[in-house]
Amino acid sequence: MASPSPPVDTNDRSLVAQPETIDVDTRDDQDSAFESFLRVGQDSTASITTSILRYRQENGRTYHAYKDGKYVIPNDAAENERLDLQHHLFLLTFNNNLYLSPAGRDGHQLRHVLDVGTGTGLWATDFADEHPDTSVIGVDLSPTQSPFIPPNVSFQIDDLEDNWTFNTKFDFIYSRMMTAAFADWPKFFKQAYDNLNPGGWIELCDICPVTSDDGTTKDTHLSTWVTELLDGTRKIGRPFDGAFEYKKQLEAQGFQNVTQRVFKWPQNTWPKDPKFKELGAWTLENIDSGLEGLSAAVYTRVLGWTKEELDVTLAFVRRDLRDLKIHAYWPIYVVYGQKPEE
Repeated sequence: MASPSPPVDTNDRSLVAQPETIDVDTRDDQDSAFESFLRVGQDSTASITTSILRYRQENGRTYHAYKDGKYVIPNDAAENERLDLQHHLFLLTFNNNLYLSPAGRDGHQLRHVLDVGTGTGLWATDFADEHPDTSVIGVDLSPTQSPFIPPNVSFQIDDLEDNWTFNTKFDFIYSRMMTAAFADWPKFFKQAYDNLNPGGWIELCDICPVTSDDGTTKDTHLSTWVTELLDGTRKIGRPFDGAFEYKKQLEAQGFQNVTQRVFKWPQNTWPKDPKFKELGAWTLENIDSGLEGLSAAVYTRVLGWTKEELDVTLAFVRRDLRDLKIHAYWPIYVVYGQKPEE
């Protein structure tokens, strides 16, 4: 069993919001040791019906079959490896903490926890390991989770845009990287509110469009790619900049003690600070390995591009991803709130 994460220290500068400008590493011989990392894939579960496993095949990738076409990110081995790598990136960002809210640290026992859009299930599995007395449910549209899991975690194939039918209420609901997954976030927040016990917490962690503090992303292929990707997700009613509104929407639903914290993932190893440099190395691998998967469905299904046109564009974007003169970073929003006590 994994050792429990230490309590989050709110005075830890590595965990607080980071509005300050990141210093640029101006050395000519920047250490490239961070550039290569191992990625570990996950096996798929086997006890799912044939129809769910009959994935959509498109542009050489596979996508979920259940509620076909709703979610625009692939579910194949390459994407699952990227998700596992991304899990490590979050742990690095949060100093090995799986979450940042006071859930379970405020005197409320965590009996039941829901992981929204569990993906490969690593977060749910790690959380179950750390909390052996807690029942954890991970929900996703695809059965891409490992069968080797703790006894207190289970996975379900379901669409949480539909009406929730859980037979228990939760003490903690966690959602990570679900931007562009929901068309109606206020409805999601209402269902989460209704399915939380009094005093329970919800926490969301999501990425927002790439930016820079010094204007070096202006007129780049990277910036154009992100703008067009955002336009495509807006056309289908699932914009991937939704995290900007989470705090306001949680408060409108009635959640209390709503807190928003913003972190930065540098796009490559351009920062001077060693922690940011390491985050940048992992972010480069995360975005570069996922570039085609993040783009293909939106560009070809929604924007009408051919796969050949997209491939040419992504070649230029990959060049920008590695350019140390482009001081880009991805804002990571962590927003959490508590359902009032009765």
